[in-house]
Amino acid sequence: MNVHDSERLSGLLEDAGYVAVTEGEQADVVVFNTCAVRENADNRLYGNLSHLVPVKDGHPGMQIAVGGCLAQKDKGDILARAPWVDVVFGTHNIGALPVLLERARVQQEAQVEILESLEVFPSTLPTKRDSAYAAWVSVSVGCNNTCT
Repeated sequence: MNVHDSERLSGLLEDAGYVAVTEGEQADVVVFNTCAVRENADNRLYGNLSHLVPVKDGHPGMQIAVGGCLAQKDKGDILARAPWVDVVFGTHNIGALPVLLERARVQQEAQVEILESLEVFPSTLPTKRDSAYAAWVSVSVGCNNTCT
């Protein structure tokens, strides 16, 4: 839903040394950038997360991160419903994702970090775009539940 933030997340992970997998390869990290407004967004998230349980069981060290508006809204509820998730981060701290992944890996416990105010405007973060001539522009940060 939020391509602007997803481009930032891709750029951050690439800067931290992560490499995108090609189709058919097993990912070491899976990141969900969620929306809280769209109908059944939470059902789709938890359905997708449940499909990753056997994948994660068969791939030691795999990490799952959940960010975006639903993560901002539900905070700790995500770990209660999906305890196999390694990182939960909000809309105001997407720049912390690489550090949270590393902390979860080293400490062997889930990391939840939801900030209520913006520390770094997302447009200043590293970006990985699919297009050389088009870019997504953020008109707001976070969610005010009024998508059109």
